Amino acid sequence: MSTLTLNIPQERELQRLIDYERSTCSVEGDLVYRCAFPYRPDDELQAELIEQGALAARAEGKRGAIVVITSDGYSYFLEKRREQVERKRREKRDARLIALSALFAALCIIIGFLLGRFFA
Repeated sequence: MSTLTLNIPQERELQRLIDYERSTCSVEGDLVYRCAFPYRPDDELQAELIEQGALAARAEGKRGAIVVITSDGYSYFLEKRREQVERKRREKRDARLIALSALFAALCIIIGFLLGRFFA
């Protein structure tokens, strides 16, 4: 699991940056190069994403500081989706287990009742 825990505004900003990078830096769905975004020290959301590890700030010579998306940032939504699928699978498994247990209990009650009637 990714170590990132983002709130909704942080998720939206990260998704916006990833979508922008995919639309401008890819050809036919393949990422050709990575985008560098300007570092804005007054942007609280960008600072939070850097602190969480979804973005990384680097010092560039002429351009000053830039921000790039980290591998944890790229994998955040994939991991989140995988966790949701796994949670749904566990919920279905639990529901099937409860249904089978209830069916087995009902079957035991019926068999016990019938045995009680025939042998009493």
